[in-house]
Amino acid sequence: MPDIGFNDNVAIGNRIFHVQTATNKAKGIVRCEIFEKGRLITVQTFNYERRKGEQAAPPEEHIKNFVRDVHQSTIDERKFLFKVSDRISKAPNANALLKLGTLFLKHNLVTDALKTFKKVLEIDPKSNRALILLATAYTRLNRNDEAINLLNRVVKSGYNYADVYNKLGMAYTNKKNFIKALNYYQEALRINPNYHEAQYNTAITYLESIITQRESSYLPPPSIRIDRARQLLRKVKESSPLFTEEQFLSIEQHIDRSEFEKAIHLLVNQRERLFPQDTSSLISTSFYLKFMYDGVNLTEREIRQYEQELKDAIKVKPEYADLWNSLGVVHLIQCRNLFLQALNEFDRALEINPSYEKAMKNKKLVENDGKEFLILLRAILK
Repeated sequence: MPDIGFNDNVAIGNRIFHVQTATNKAKGIVRCEIFEKGRLITVQTFNYERRKGEQAAPPEEHIKNFVRDVHQSTIDERKFLFKVSDRISKAPNANALLKLGTLFLKHNLVTDALKTFKKVLEIDPKSNRALILLATAYTRLNRNDEAINLLNRVVKSGYNYADVYNKLGMAYTNKKNFIKALNYYQEALRINPNYHEAQYNTAITYLESIITQRESSYLPPPSIRIDRARQLLRKVKESSPLFTEEQFLSIEQHIDRSEFEKAIHLLVNQRERLFPQDTSSLISTSFYLKFMYDGVNLTEREIRQYEQELKDAIKVKPEYADLWNSLGVVHLIQCRNLFLQALNEFDRALEINPSYEKAMKNKKLVENDGKEFLILLRAILK
């Protein structure tokens, strides 16, 4: 069976995105890429089942439908993002802008994220969340000094959390100031000894320092730095099912052969996959924007999809309170939709029998409670 693919140019305002989605039959994956002006912005890969039961559609048709769904949902998501952006810009709200900027970062639309977080700071100049996210965007663009200045403002405000020091460490690693980077990672780990991303970044920094500062009176000897990097990576692997044995062994082999550039390349390339933006936050963020700014078009299928994503995330991280809270909100919305469905059914009963007093009474009760549900949901989501 030949590989299956779709290509589309998607015009959104005065911008054009090229979306191409195709199978890799040898690996059993679908790869979806988005370009703007010839520059690759994002890449997503999805596994597909190559064997189906006897009653299922032929494999070729099944895979083709799966690829088409991935392709179209990617286009729809991009269109939705900019539609919501236009709607929020007409009545700027700091909370909504923060969520929008977070999704821009997720989709690697970094300049859009920068503009969005700056709008938040125009509304609330002391928003530490906006400062941290803006610093993250600057770091992505290698504008490390600007990121450091923002993160230092956060620290001076008294917001002393491990993730801030980890981000400071990353900015200083980018600047090749390994002493400061290691100090900030150490502070992050002092606050949270089980902060695996900081452990991972520390290992990268130790290996990078060997390449450019092999001999240093301020750093441990190279052999000790290598041992520490190995120990930290082993801790991360033991704690993260996403860090596979195959990946770990490949990195170990490069270190054994003193191929530090290759080891670092692998580590950096898989960092975002190992430590993605918080799953619960992204699911809740996307759902919030969809409900608040496009609620009329929020389908039952989309609600079920959000519900399943949250349930899947809970299986991995059952101790995350935010996941359970978000799932509760989804179930409330499903309840409201059932109220509205009931209203349609009472209307149908009255069409058949206009003098049906019980249906008329039930309709009035549902109408009142349906309005209260909408008010309740908006209050919860704000």
